[in-house]
Formats: sequence, structure tokens, C-alpha cells
Amino acid sequence: MNNKKKRMSFAAWLLLFGLVSSTSFAQLTIESCHEKARSNFPMIKQYGIIEKTQEYNLANANKNYLPQLDISIIGGILEGMPSIGASDTEDSGLNMNMISMLQFNQVIWDGGITKASKTAIEANGEIAKSSLDVTLYALEDKINNLYFGILLIDEQVKQMDILLSTLDRNYKRVKIAVENGTALLSDLDEIKVEVLNTTQKQTDLTFNRSAYLNVLSAMIGEHFDDSVILEMPKHVLASLSDSIQRPELNVYNNKRMSVEAQRNINKAMLLPKVGIMGFGTFIQPGVDFGSSSLDNILVAGLSVNWSLGSLYKHSNNEKLLDLDLKKVALEQETFLFNKNLELQQFKVDFMRYQSQIAQDKELLVLKQRIKTAYDTKYENGTCTMSALLDRVNDESMAQQSLTVHQIQYLLKVYQYQILTGNRTQKNY
Repeated sequence: MNNKKKRMSFAAWLLLFGLVSSTSFAQLTIESCHEKARSNFPMIKQYGIIEKTQEYNLANANKNYLPQLDISIIGGILEGMPSIGASDTEDSGLNMNMISMLQFNQVIWDGGITKASKTAIEANGEIAKSSLDVTLYALEDKINNLYFGILLIDEQVKQMDILLSTLDRNYKRVKIAVENGTALLSDLDEIKVEVLNTTQKQTDLTFNRSAYLNVLSAMIGEHFDDSVILEMPKHVLASLSDSIQRPELNVYNNKRMSVEAQRNINKAMLLPKVGIMGFGTFIQPGVDFGSSSLDNILVAGLSVNWSLGSLYKHSNNEKLLDLDLKKVALEQETFLFNKNLELQQFKVDFMRYQSQIAQDKELLVLKQRIKTAYDTKYENGTCTMSALLDRVNDESMAQQSLTVHQIQYLLKVYQYQILTGNRTQKNY
């Protein structure tokens, strides 16, 4: 019975440990941070607003073909008209009448204005959406800077852990030597100073990491503690493309579509509008014409409305639309020109980082050899602890320099992707 309880208790402990571990040691990827930041950004809700606005505007445009009914009621005096039965005003020749007018219009063909207007509404809606895409796309660059900033801090902390481990081994070794009378007590003090300096730097880095992590947490809308692990991305430069696929290009295309839609509206304004119309006038109590009376007039038939006002402005309107297209073309050309200039600078940066990384690796190997040699010298009593600690620091700094350049290179790769927009198709 006791063994069974122990097994159950052990199983419960394992389950609890698993839950705690999954919470405390959560792992993030840069791709998941991009997606979460986009979903958490308040402006994401504007997509729904844009779609609803477009839906209502299209519904209003479709109602252009619904029958139009106008009703007017006029009360007034008809002068000089035949009398209306016995009246106090008969002798004066003034007759009080109530006149009601009703007009009915049904559009059969509006020259294509409704169709062109719907195209313009859709184009303007796409401009709003693509402009919002541009805003949301800019979030990725901010996420990259935060994410790689944390990765850089993590790698520096790891290198300092290695340095502290090395210092600890030397401290234990020197302590034994001091106890045996073969080393000076000041050697231990020098090691303690290096330990304190390194620990202080680690503490500063830890606070910086918490600050970066708080901002990243706020941007992606997910809370996690300082134990969260950020996965190191594994992209390489060979997978990148020079083609520009930024969401801004969609904005320019949609602007061109909007201009062409307006051009179609202008053309439709030149054409006649055909419809069915009806007109009625009702006079109460009616007008007597001797042996007959008049109390209503009804007219119905086909209506054609052709306004020449748009014809006078058509030529200038077309020229204005051509200027709008040229303006969009220049905006796009300028945008691509600037981005291509940035791409050239990125290629130089890639070559620089590749050269630095190769040199860092070579320097690290050399400084590791030098540190090992000084370690032997100290054992043989031919160098001081201060000289050995300098070589230990040199090795640590060489490793940190390599790590920094590797992460900076990787950040450049991701910035290059953002610059070219090759992530646009995947995320948007």
C-alpha cells in the first residue's frame, strides 16, 4: 500500500515538474514572433472595417437601378381657371386647389456608370488594404531587432559563463598552490577581481535582456518569464533573392487600378442614360371646364437623358488621369531605386561580415593556443597570474567577437529578406 502511494506521488511529481518545465522553459521562434506580432497589432482590426466599408459602398452602388419615386404636394391658388363648384371665391376668379405630383423613374441603362463606380470602390478598398499591409510589414523589422538583440545577449552571457568556469578552475588550482606555499595570495585576489568584473557585466546583460523581453512580450501579446528560450534561426545567404516583392508594390498597382476605374467613369458620363418614366398630376377637388372636369394628368414612356456638360471637360479630365498615372509610376520608380541602393550596401555588409567571421575564427584559434601556453608558463612559474588572466580574457573576447559577428550577419540576412520583401508572399 505504501509502495503504491509512493508510485502515485512520484507520478504526480513528474507531471507537476513537466507542467512547470513547459511554462518556465518555453521556446520561441522568430517566425512565430512575426505572426503573433501581426495578429496582436491593433491596426489588424482595420481589415474588417475596410471590408465592411467596401461592402456597404458596393451595396449602395447596386441600388442605382432601383425605381426612383418622387411625390410632391402643393397647396395654392389657381388664378383665371374655371370655377370649382360653388365657392366664396367664385366671383373673384381665384380658386383654391391642392395639387399632387408623382414622378416615377426606372433606369434601364446608365451608360456603365454603376459598373465603373463599383470597380473604383473595389480599387480604393484594395489601396486601403495594401497600405495597411505596408504598416504591418514594418513590424517584422522591429521584431528582428528585438529578437536578435536578445540572442546576442544570450550568447554573450554563455561566453561569460564559460569564462567564469575557467576562472573558477584557476581559483581552485591557485588556492591549492597557495596552501602548499607555491603561489601568492594576491593571485587569488586577482582572480576574484576578474570574477566580480565578469559577474557585474553578466548582471547588466541580464537586465538588458529583461528590458528587450518585456518589449517583445508586449508586441506579440504573450507573457513569458526570463527563462524563455529563443531559438537560433538557421537561414543562409544562398537562399536569398535580389527581386523586390515588397507590399508597397501592391499599393502602386492598386492606385493604377483606381485611376483606370475613374477613367471608365468619365467615359460613362459621356453616354446617354435610358430609362422608363411616369408622371402624374392630381388636382383636388378638380377643375371644371364647362361640361367636363379635369382632376388628373398621367404621362408614361421611355426617357433618354444625355448631358453634354461632361463632354466639355472630358479632354482635360483624361490629361489629369494621365498625370496621376505618371505620378504613381515615379513613386514606384523612386521606391525601387532606393531599395536597390540599399541592397547594394547589404551585399557589401555581407562580404564584410564574412571576412570578419573568418578572421575571428583564426584569431580565436591563435588566442586559445596562447592562453594554453601561458597556463603552462604559470604552472612552471615563468609568468604571473595577471599575465595569465590577460590571456584568458583575450580568448574570451575573441570568442565573443566571433559570436557577435555571427549573430549580426544572421540579422543582416533577415533584414535583407525584409528589404526585398521575399517574406511578403508567405505571411501576407
